[in-house]
Amino acid sequence: MLIASEEDTGGDPYPVEDTQDYTTTVSDELEAIGPVRAPVLIVTPDRFGIGGSQPRDGALAPVTPALAAELAHGLPRAEQADGNALARTAMVAVRRLAADAGHPLPAKIPPAEQRLDGILGAGAADDAGTFEQPWVVAAVIAGTALLLLALLAVVHRRAARWSA
Repeated sequence: MLIASEEDTGGDPYPVEDTQDYTTTVSDELEAIGPVRAPVLIVTPDRFGIGGSQPRDGALAPVTPALAAELAHGLPRAEQADGNALARTAMVAVRRLAADAGHPLPAKIPPAEQRLDGILGAGAADDAGTFEQPWVVAAVIAGTALLLLALLAVVHRRAARWSA
């Protein structure tokens, strides 16, 4: 999570002022949904918050404040309080956390592929094609034409009554 200022938190200073404690709160909320198997990282212009769990020595270890301080030690701070600078800082932190967990990331990672079917996966692509079927298009055109003919017939009958 990237937090440039209190504006990113709806004016609440707590996440910016005590990032580590806020990270613990976020981690606890995520843990209530399901097990957190990786660190939760919050980056602000002045500090890092690291929570959740960190793989260490072949097991998941909860990130304590002491471990968070150890993991954050030496990480570069963001050069500016904007999204791009915070994102660059977060990328360095993620690489360090992954390496510390025994899963170093490759030096070059190809850009993500643009997937227009989103989080629904292949199921979304199947549903999206329904309106591309020729019979659906023909049915919509025929239905519209019938509705227009019915509307014209009603208008014609009313016009005939008014003139009579």
